Amino acid sequence: MFFSLAWLSLTLSLGVWWWILGFRQAKTISEISMSQERQLELNRVNRMLQLEGSFFLSMLTLGGVTLAVLSYRDHKRSKLISDFFSTVTHEMKTPIASLQLQIEVLLEDTKNPELKRKLEKIWKENQRIESQMGNAFYLASLMQGEVLYMEKFTLQELKESYSHHEPDLVWEVSVPLQKKVYLDKKAFFAMLKNLTDNAKRHGKANQIKLHIFQEKNQICFLLEDDGSGFNGNKKHLTLPFLRHSKTSGSGIGLYIVKKLIEKMKGKLEFPSSTKGFQVKLCLHEVA
Repeated sequence: MFFSLAWLSLTLSLGVWWWILGFRQAKTISEISMSQERQLELNRVNRMLQLEGSFFLSMLTLGGVTLAVLSYRDHKRSKLISDFFSTVTHEMKTPIASLQLQIEVLLEDTKNPELKRKLEKIWKENQRIESQMGNAFYLASLMQGEVLYMEKFTLQELKESYSHHEPDLVWEVSVPLQKKVYLDKKAFFAMLKNLTDNAKRHGKANQIKLHIFQEKNQICFLLEDDGSGFNGNKKHLTLPFLRHSKTSGSGIGLYIVKKLIEKMKGKLEFPSSTKGFQVKLCLHEVA
């Protein structure tokens, strides 16, 4: 919408400038000329310039107003879609969490192997739905330009908090755990969750390691799995709604990871690996 208004302002300015310049040139020439026939010809040219200029400005104005109206409608439609995603995901979080808790209780109480296997499958599917709803919520937030809540956290605090979400994640830390990074904790955990879910679901990984090390003034988090890896163009991995194969996801997860790490002033990389798949997130260290 802002681009449309800027284009309208520029074209109107150019049109007015062209019209005034032509009018002045015709007027100047008419003042210099002494011939009556020449004077009549210049007056005719002058009137023609005025008519053409008026028509040109009218078309520019009409086109600019039309473009502005269409841009406003598009912006309004995008906002409605974002609000819909935000509302739906917010309303569904509670029943999904309640269902997850009930399944976990049933899993603890049941002794029947067949029933337990079915409950585990339901539990995994419910987790997948929860993950997708979380992605939809973050996607809506990013579309609305939501500002992250940045805080200082030590690596020890992050490890202790996230270990409850991913107890099977192997942590390999080569820097002091008291070092601090500046991030949005909820968004950072959402990024890790997206990456580990991708490794398990699409890469069929059995083990995921999180290496934490330092590069200059940055603390880097390298997730490495033992899955099937990725053979396509890694530059396209963060493009949303782009499927790289029949079994790949929608691409929203990595797109959200990219946008969130950029909001935290960090960087996302996909290092080359001979086995499995690697993703590197780097954030600035703070004192």
